[in-house]
Amino acid sequence: MKSINLNIKSLQPVIETFGKKVRQWKRYLPIINLALLIGVASLAIICVLLVYHPPENITKPEKYIEETLLKKNPLTSLAVDNKSADYYELMLSNNPFSPNRTAWNPPETKTDSKQEEGAAQSAENQQKPKGTPKKITLRGIMILGDTRKALIENPDTTKNKKPFIFIEEGEEIAEYKVKNIEQDQVKLDWYGEEHIVIMRSNIKK
Repeated sequence: MKSINLNIKSLQPVIETFGKKVRQWKRYLPIINLALLIGVASLAIICVLLVYHPPENITKPEKYIEETLLKKNPLTSLAVDNKSADYYELMLSNNPFSPNRTAWNPPETKTDSKQEEGAAQSAENQQKPKGTPKKITLRGIMILGDTRKALIENPDTTKNKKPFIFIEEGEEIAEYKVKNIEQDQVKLDWYGEEHIVIMRSNIKK
């Protein structure tokens, strides 16, 4: 117990000096609080002003980057168009996207009809073999929907030994080309000449 009392007595001067200093600082506490309040209020006002009224001299990073790129890579000047207004009027008059455009007609080539007829006749004469066409005898016609066939006597037994054969439109037989098959007749083409074969009869021109 004596040791505890001695320690308390030795600490009493320290406690007394600390208490005196605290009493002295109490006089300045209102001034310190007022200074802190003014500082906090001024900081709040500055923050509000920066938010609602930012300084104008601060540039955005994107704008700054664009300006630096333009300075490094300046754009080349565009060439001045010296074409006349008539040039553009011609383009506008021939607008391919206009709803009133008309179909393009190729220029007509004038040729001599007599020369064409002479050339066609000479070509036919050269293609025509000498002699008469073979006889075609029609025995029957079959029409089923779009299918049209004619039964004829075989005019060329060297290639096919059957006595009768079927022919269709567009087919070639014995130097003939089958043009059309109707209900009672068949139209054949022999080097430009039309031959009509009627049922159970010979060839008629």
